[in-house]
Amino acid sequence: MKEKLHVGSKDLTRVGSILLPLVLFWVILQFRIPPFFSQYFLVYSVELFGIVFILYYLAFRLPGNFGTLACLGLTMTLIALTLSYKWTSGFSDNFIIGGLVPYKDAKNYYVGANLILDGTPPLGAGQATERPLFPGFLSFLLLVTAGNLKISLAILGQLVGIGLYLSARQIRNSFGALAASCYAALLFFIQSGIGYTMSETLGVILGCFGFVIIWLASYNPKWPDLLLGLFTLMVAVSVRPGAFFIFPMLAIWVGWIFRGEKKFSLKATFYTVAMVLIGYLLVNSIYSRLLGIPPGYSFGNFSYAIYGQVRGGTGWFSAIRELGTRNPAAVYRAALEFFLDHPFSLFIGFAKAYRDFFLFNDRSIFPFAGPGWQYWANLCLWLGALTLLVLGLIQLWRSLRSNLSSLLIAGFIGIFLSIPFLPPIDGGSRFYVSTMPFFYVLPAIGISRFSKETRQLIPSDRELRGDLAAARFFSISIVALTVIAPLVIFSLGQKPIYTLPVCPARQEPFVLETHDGSYVDLVKKGSSTCGMIPEVCLHDFESNNVERQVDDYYQAILALIEGSPGNARIISAIDQVKSQPHYFFISHDKMPGDLSSGLITGCAVEINTQNQSIYEVKSILPGAR
Repeated sequence: MKEKLHVGSKDLTRVGSILLPLVLFWVILQFRIPPFFSQYFLVYSVELFGIVFILYYLAFRLPGNFGTLACLGLTMTLIALTLSYKWTSGFSDNFIIGGLVPYKDAKNYYVGANLILDGTPPLGAGQATERPLFPGFLSFLLLVTAGNLKISLAILGQLVGIGLYLSARQIRNSFGALAASCYAALLFFIQSGIGYTMSETLGVILGCFGFVIIWLASYNPKWPDLLLGLFTLMVAVSVRPGAFFIFPMLAIWVGWIFRGEKKFSLKATFYTVAMVLIGYLLVNSIYSRLLGIPPGYSFGNFSYAIYGQVRGGTGWFSAIRELGTRNPAAVYRAALEFFLDHPFSLFIGFAKAYRDFFLFNDRSIFPFAGPGWQYWANLCLWLGALTLLVLGLIQLWRSLRSNLSSLLIAGFIGIFLSIPFLPPIDGGSRFYVSTMPFFYVLPAIGISRFSKETRQLIPSDRELRGDLAAARFFSISIVALTVIAPLVIFSLGQKPIYTLPVCPARQEPFVLETHDGSYVDLVKKGSSTCGMIPEVCLHDFESNNVERQVDDYYQAILALIEGSPGNARIISAIDQVKSQPHYFFISHDKMPGDLSSGLITGCAVEINTQNQSIYEVKSILPGAR
């Protein structure tokens, strides 16, 4: 009886070590952490890297459940503080307005998710049309949260933290605390995407879980786990298009570990390649068509990257600037014609891509930044990370016959071969987020050479089973919610029923749906309390707006709020009348009571900025909801 009670208490302690950090994440978000403190988690700096590295090292050194509690708790705290800054500072940039409302590329994904909820093909929504997997997953989050964008973004952030922790845990179990701390601190650069409706977030989540399953399968190779890990990774790379050449290299690795008495198993490699191709068709071509997206739209922007490369590494925007079109077929034709006339130019583009990826610059895979004295600290950190990368590769090469070592070598080669087709000039290191665990593990292994802990530790069976079960659960769940759930939502979705409003001349009738946690109120000084979304202090919105001086959209919004008699609300929504997205600016004096959730109809004047459309609401009709 005592033994049973002892085992039961151990299980409860283990469950508590997992649940408490997850609850802590939500508790932190309930408080207004002073922005002067949380702002340090906004930019991935050399100081932040150092602090995160030290904290993880101290946490990973703790044994058993105490280690789980400390490491997962630290991860949840770091992610929550990153999100807290956006929620309390009114931060605005190219992707977010007032710390919450999606902007530009992020808006397109958000619009795509709402179109799917309405049962409408996500056409004309830019990135959502080209990469519909993330809008599909976001549509599910919005469905279960009753359209609450704030909670949906928090769930995404927490999933990022779980993926980061679980992948770092594998490195801790195999190479020690120092290696795991290095990996976690490097991968924490993904904090820059927390709080945005951008595809990189889901890409890194699935990338971490796919990495964990394949890593653990290297200890005990079984086809179900390998196929699940590869499919999860395929979905990750399709969500945020990235290093696709990793898949042929992993297929070769599978042929190696299933060689049996032979030198190599062509059959195992063939099965893996077939699985990858089937997975690619399912999650890209077939999925898109079932959402009503015609062939040719998926990955259409890849044509811009190819054009920039054949032009000698001029970047994706050169295609739009020089050709004056966004038609992928036309861009591909122009790229082919230029390549036939100037074939050497392509190799110049390739060389520039490798230069930007590895050498010290703001597009490097080791993305440290900072002016003044920080330049030299960043330079030293970059040089140290690059040295550790080489040491890690040497260590893995010396133990190449190990399943794990050969896996990581194969992953690195796959990423390396992909670099010319994912030039950093087009987006820096964010193109690689879905396969980043396979890269950042290499300098982590390199630093393990300086640890007193035994290298290539063998995790216990209980650790392997527990972590594999967790990774399977998250992988299967998130993949299903990314690929299957949106198709069901789309098939059942219906546009709201409304009565078309009648408006005065020169005003546009509109109908929109609004939800709790999906708008921001700009609050003037002294009018009411503010400082936590959705109530954003106007002073914070002005002070923490990095695009205010150059973006005419923000200039227009500030002009509108200045001319408003009181506070005002900004909503990003689809006008159901014309099925077009707009930013709705509603002065509070035009709002009849609480408009936090429901259907709104009224009349507005359209204001067009260079890239955005603002509906300045003039009236909201009675009985609108």
